[in-house]
Amino acid sequence: MAYFTYLPHLLMFTIGMLIGLEVSYKWHSEPFVRKRIEPIPLILALIGGGLMIIYAPVGLFFIGFVMGMRPGYGVYESIIGILFALILWVTL
Repeated sequence: MAYFTYLPHLLMFTIGMLIGLEVSYKWHSEPFVRKRIEPIPLILALIGGGLMIIYAPVGLFFIGFVMGMRPGYGVYESIIGILFALILWVTL
């Protein structure tokens, strides 16, 4: 029974990654990576990082959304969101 403890976390992260990949293909039709931080994925990553402390499955959904974007997109935003979660975790 202990294996099912993290099932909601895994499911929400996977669903977030799949939705992030789908949305990313709709947002970015160009095949190259732009080297800039986009505001919407950054906000979602920060929300996910903050929610990781309060309720982890929902936070993992938002983090998974940003991490699941097309290859090359959402990398900086994911790192910022995870660092934000770590800073919150250490300070609380």
